[in-house]
Amino acid sequence: MISASLAGQARATAAMITSRLADPAHIEAAVAASIPDPNALGPRPPSSLLAGDAGIALLLRHAGDAPHEEADRWRRAGHAALLRAVRDTREAPLTSAGIVTGSAGLALAMAEFAATDHRYRPGLDGVHIGLADQTRRRLADGGPAGGPRFEDYDVLGGASGVLGHLLTQAPDRTDPAPVHALIDDLVRFCTAESEGHEPRWVVPLEHYPLPPRTTREAHGFINLGMAHGIPGPLAALALAWKSGYRRPRMGEAIANTVAALSAAAVRDEFGVIWPGEIPVGPDGRHTEEHHPARSAWCYGVPGIAVALLTAADALADRRLRNFAIEAIEADLRRVEATLDRRSPSLCHGLAGLLSIAEVFARTTGSATARTFLPVLTEHLLSHCSADLPFGVQNREPPDLKIDNPDFLCGAAGVAAALWTVSTPVSRGWQRALLIA
Repeated sequence: MISASLAGQARATAAMITSRLADPAHIEAAVAASIPDPNALGPRPPSSLLAGDAGIALLLRHAGDAPHEEADRWRRAGHAALLRAVRDTREAPLTSAGIVTGSAGLALAMAEFAATDHRYRPGLDGVHIGLADQTRRRLADGGPAGGPRFEDYDVLGGASGVLGHLLTQAPDRTDPAPVHALIDDLVRFCTAESEGHEPRWVVPLEHYPLPPRTTREAHGFINLGMAHGIPGPLAALALAWKSGYRRPRMGEAIANTVAALSAAAVRDEFGVIWPGEIPVGPDGRHTEEHHPARSAWCYGVPGIAVALLTAADALADRRLRNFAIEAIEADLRRVEATLDRRSPSLCHGLAGLLSIAEVFARTTGSATARTFLPVLTEHLLSHCSADLPFGVQNREPPDLKIDNPDFLCGAAGVAAALWTVSTPVSRGWQRALLIA
């Protein structure tokens, strides 16, 4: 869907980045010399999929399938990176289930290795046993009083991301109990206790990690971002529906979330757009105050549109499918003039937007998405240079340039997006973001 020449440039750049990330000593030195990434919660945990060696291993695993002279070295380096991630759990056992720094993230990386090499299977089975136990314990505590926390249900740390991973595993190799429990938990989140009440997705102020921007937001809000909001549960439940799961009120939960996202959409001169959240007033009702969200996977139209597309495909809903296509096409036109000012990362920037546009171009035939694939690829490549330690830097406001090697906000995610758009390699990494 991009020209042979541009695909060649993308492959060459992806290979350059991948080769830098195959050297753990280089990673350690470059990270130590860089300013810290404001998205990081502390030192890089090796076992993290999106911010550590497990994510580096995942990139190297997929790059090792590319027709490249260094593919064998990348496969060996991927095994070594995964081994570092697993060994780290002996000194720092995983205590959470989530995709970012928990068992589901490590399991997702291991599963990609186990898919072609049965020697990884016993280790993966062990991680899944721990993941099932963590899931049971977390759900048994009933969650916090007063309302939900992001990390209870979101993609990055919560039930949506964990469920997304477990759905990729063959039913005969996965304990169905945690899958059912996660579906039921997300169904409870997306349905009301009784008729006339709001579903349980209003986040109270005490569970919001940042100060409220307005006095109205102080009464709580519904988060609309794919990373931390209701599109994540929608995508996860829709993927479960596509996989054949049917649990009580599951269809109602999917319909509720689609309806809430549809009602929250507003329009500008380009078309459909969403705010980052819907504040609620002291009476619990939605307010009319809206702040436009960034255009990225984590917040804004791209993440919401791909969640709606997943739901449309699960339900065979052509009208919803067309609405999702309309939304992404409007957003691509909207952001065209600002592409050169965007971060290259998966979470906040161009790599995530490129990956979502590729999904729409490949699965819906959207002419607009197809047209923008080379545009997005060229802009992403413009951020890349062999003069940079990892070949590309994360960029954050106001003008931070960070040498970040990792998947969510760094070079590994950029390389994964470039490999995917230019070479027939696995898209298994995309399940971590619930975009495939």
